[in-house]
Amino acid sequence: MYCSQEELNSRLRRVFEGAGYRRYVMSKFEEYDLYSDNRDFLASEKVLTFTDLDGRLMALKPDVTLSIVKNTRESGGIEKVYYHENVYRASGIGFKEISQAGLECIGEVDEYSVCEVLSLAAQSLMTIGESCELDISHLGLLTELIDGAGIGESAKKEVIRLMGEKNLGGLAEFLADEGAKSPLCDDIIALAKFDCDASEAPIALRKILGGKVSEESLALFCDTCEFLSEEFPSKVRVDFSTVGDLNYYSGIIFKGYVDGIPASVLSGGQYNGLMKKMKRKSRAIGFALYLDLLEPLFESSDGFDADILLIYDRSAAPKDIYSAYKNLSADGKSVLVLPDRPKALRFREVYILSRGGVRHE
Repeated sequence: MYCSQEELNSRLRRVFEGAGYRRYVMSKFEEYDLYSDNRDFLASEKVLTFTDLDGRLMALKPDVTLSIVKNTRESGGIEKVYYHENVYRASGIGFKEISQAGLECIGEVDEYSVCEVLSLAAQSLMTIGESCELDISHLGLLTELIDGAGIGESAKKEVIRLMGEKNLGGLAEFLADEGAKSPLCDDIIALAKFDCDASEAPIALRKILGGKVSEESLALFCDTCEFLSEEFPSKVRVDFSTVGDLNYYSGIIFKGYVDGIPASVLSGGQYNGLMKKMKRKSRAIGFALYLDLLEPLFESSDGFDADILLIYDRSAAPKDIYSAYKNLSADGKSVLVLPDRPKALRFREVYILSRGGVRHE
């Protein structure tokens, strides 16, 4: 059974703060230029804007990561923050307020930092429910292989798009049209098909990529796979259809899934490209958990609006009603006290207070 939204928020906070991450609280508004300069990084190009009293064009926050990067100093160390914010994004014919939680690790990000963030991503999924999966891949290894095949920058983006769709036929046809070197073309297609448990990935990846990409990068990714497979058995898969925008992301990229939701509810990766674009020398990795997508689970997780409904006679004295309420809620159960039975709400138990005392219905 899934926990309630309130309990999930509390669990996530314990997970993040347990790893030493501090809460980041952002302003509702940022200057529009921050978002217009990084439209490709946003989930939607449409942004709610208004003109401030001083004449500046402001935006109602559509993203948290950009704000954190902008407001984090180059300290020479590692900055670790988490957040729980509402963002405002286009949805259908209007805008929607979306709740999301996540974290960012910015600065001198090392191998441990990457493993820690991936671990926290897996833990975040497991706070929702045990039936979950974290899919990871490595854009750096993929782009090295594509570059080795002599594929140009514009064509590279199309290769990434086709891999993200797992369109193997379209990918093979496109590579043939581009005149890519045939041995590496086969390896690119092999990566597009690659999908296995993290425990099996190191050996399989070395067969495909050994001697064709940076040995250091390959070894680090394999070490990460081994770490995750040991810490979270059968929860992590390596799937190279997990991709992102090459202008922003590099290195490891990942998505998270939970049973009952047909889309990824968590997304993250190493976004060193974004840091460079924003004229930052430091590296970064982080993820966002899209709490709005989990609403169907919250709705079906319990089914009750309160543990107990206490219906009282209108002639009863307030002190008697309150005494009955205290007795029923003494063991921590939630008790809704009303003079009449509500039509649309559900309760585990119902008690009635009359002149004769309290009786269970």
